[in-house]
Amino acid sequence: MATPATRPAHATADRVAAPERASEPHRANVPRLEGRRIGQERMRHRQRRTAVLLLLASAAGLVLIDLARGRPAEPPVAAPEPTPTPAASVVPAAVALRPAAPSPEPASPPPGAATTFPVTGPGTFRYADTAGPLLGTAGTLRRFRVATEDGLAQDAKSFAASVDEILGDPRSWIAGGQFRLQRVPRSAPAEFTIFLATPATSERMCAAGGLATEQYTSCRLPGQVIINVARWLTAVPDYGAPLAEYQAYAVNHEVGHQLGHGHERCPTAGGPAPVMQQQTLGLKGCAAYGWPYLDGQRYAGPPIP
Repeated sequence: MATPATRPAHATADRVAAPERASEPHRANVPRLEGRRIGQERMRHRQRRTAVLLLLASAAGLVLIDLARGRPAEPPVAAPEPTPTPAASVVPAAVALRPAAPSPEPASPPPGAATTFPVTGPGTFRYADTAGPLLGTAGTLRRFRVATEDGLAQDAKSFAASVDEILGDPRSWIAGGQFRLQRVPRSAPAEFTIFLATPATSERMCAAGGLATEQYTSCRLPGQVIINVARWLTAVPDYGAPLAEYQAYAVNHEVGHQLGHGHERCPTAGGPAPVMQQQTLGLKGCAAYGWPYLDGQRYAGPPIP
């Protein structure tokens, strides 16, 4: 911005007291007054320039002037923008029918065994089409069939072989000598059928008899032993024994109902769990045990009414 032009001489003279000859003291004050006037002009000029700068700074947001100190003020430090938090991944809910803490020693499937299964199925079944071995040496013969739901990786033949092995074990129900067991094909007469079913189908079948399983437990209805494939393949958390032990428990427990046995309690903390204890729902201080006989003797706990 240009500096104001120097006033002409008469402008200064107009401010002198009179045209007569001034005294010496008055002449001495003239330069002082003139200097004061010029200083005032310069001050007004600086103020105008400051005002203009402030106006420009306000409009453009470029600089802030600290008038009290006569120098540019420190620009405010902008707060850093918060780092956006990634949205939580949406994980599809797994089938969790009964919450339980993870087991430090989960039951493990045997090598090569399938551990995947559908949650729902068509509700139709394939039957083992051959007769199994005669299980036991004495007592009334009680026949059964074996069937697996369509769509499962476990076929009826392999599941039937596992059932034969469990029920033919000397610790199983045949040990008492009261009866013998034998698997028969679908075309033959049978007292009951052992089904391996998906969680949804097993729940539906059990519910038809008034039993609520929440797609989690197995069940037994008159003439039907229904094994939930999820339990058959994965057992339960904190079972503390190999999968084969749980599978023996599942078959012996439900067949035990078919043979007329009710639920029992854990008799001694730290001792084996009776096979008719609801081990799927917790061992209650007992250790996992999948058989009705122990050391050749019927092993049982206090009955639950």
